[in-house]
Amino acid sequence: MDRAALGSRIKEARLAKKLTQSEVVGNFITRNMLSQIESGTATPSIKTLTYLAEVLDLPVEQLIGAEESGDLSLLLELKQAIRTGDYEKVAEKAPALPEALSDERAALLAQANLRLGEQCAQAGELPRAVELVGRSLELADAGVYANETVRARALLLMGQLAQSLPDYYVK
Repeated sequence: MDRAALGSRIKEARLAKKLTQSEVVGNFITRNMLSQIESGTATPSIKTLTYLAEVLDLPVEQLIGAEESGDLSLLLELKQAIRTGDYEKVAEKAPALPEALSDERAALLAQANLRLGEQCAQAGELPRAVELVGRSLELADAGVYANETVRARALLLMGQLAQSLPDYYVK
């Protein structure tokens, strides 16, 4: 997602509605954040983008540009996959998310890798579990959606796996 183009579309939509930045932000985001988004120096989260589209009475796809609506659709599809427990789908498709959605990609992959690692551990596939949980740990600290809960669960599971591995390799 080109931040400058996105910011420009948001600003144009706001001005077309004859709204000030203060009128658009309400209590959801700060006026300073909207200014940064409009100038292209900050990228809004999907939640913020959805909020702005609602306030500006426009579809999100129009704000992000038709060529990028597939990225948003993919992100929404992957969030649904997390909710329904389809972690394989998330692990397979999330790497295709563009760099502009890197924070969202990291959060989704951290969660998916942790859950897949838990499943592998329960199935006795300890080396694969260690690999997945290790990836989860790397991603849990990444970006604005860094997740201490995912990190803590991954560390706990990694400790349990470390204790189980000697027995695994003796067999």
